[in-house]
Amino acid sequence: MMKVKEAFEIITKRFEKAGVDSPAFEVSVMLEDLLGLPKMPERTASETVLAAEQEEKLFAAAKKREEGFPLQYIVGNWEFFGRKFLVGEGVLIPRPETELLCETVLKYFSRSMPPKIVDLCSGSGCIAITLAKELSGADVTAVELYDGAFEFLSRNNALHENCVKTVKGDALEPFGTFDCVVSNPPYITAKEMTELQKEVTFEPETALFGGSDGLDFYRAIAKNWRSHINEGGLIAFEIGDTQGEAVLKILSENGYRSCGVLKDYEGRDRVVTGIR
Repeated sequence: MMKVKEAFEIITKRFEKAGVDSPAFEVSVMLEDLLGLPKMPERTASETVLAAEQEEKLFAAAKKREEGFPLQYIVGNWEFFGRKFLVGEGVLIPRPETELLCETVLKYFSRSMPPKIVDLCSGSGCIAITLAKELSGADVTAVELYDGAFEFLSRNNALHENCVKTVKGDALEPFGTFDCVVSNPPYITAKEMTELQKEVTFEPETALFGGSDGLDFYRAIAKNWRSHINEGGLIAFEIGDTQGEAVLKILSENGYRSCGVLKDYEGRDRVVTGIR
């Protein structure tokens, strides 16, 4: 029988050898989320021993992680904007830089009447659900086309009190009228798709590939949804860090005004907005 501290040290060293970015952190996450143990090993008594089934489960998960399988898929959830979202194969993993997209929308509507918002290419629903929870009274609709992602969207909506409306449909086919269109669409270029980190290759291509230049969804959403945004309403996109000027041009060519690019916390272009 193996002690928790011993397992922690063994797997941490294996992760270091495998090139995992934050090995100690990832092992601590596995201990907490898979086994229900405290994250920090020093909080666990050195004499604490793993049950046989716990040891088997932990080392099986570690092997998958060494092979490049995403940690988030292994533990089955990830935090976004302080809330837990269920994730797994078939849905894009929520990332911290996307929180800036939510913050941008929240700031725009902070002093207005509760807005009507549609989140396109919603995936896990992390954007839509965050906006619904943070903007009291907001009417938020989440649109997702693909079965696997829509299942996670539905499960996360249920987890968060069914706070958004869910629509299984094509994000490029508009409906209704809204005060805000928000989207983190697929934006990886054809060239970039051949250079992805191993763990990203496990995420659905449909949530990543944005056409040869990565801009297909920006062009279509900006054009197709413009007449479905109320006057003075907001369109807000997450972008790849080299796409700021190109997406600004797309918005201006489609008649949006006061367009701008916001940088993330690492100083990289991350969000583009425009006003209808």
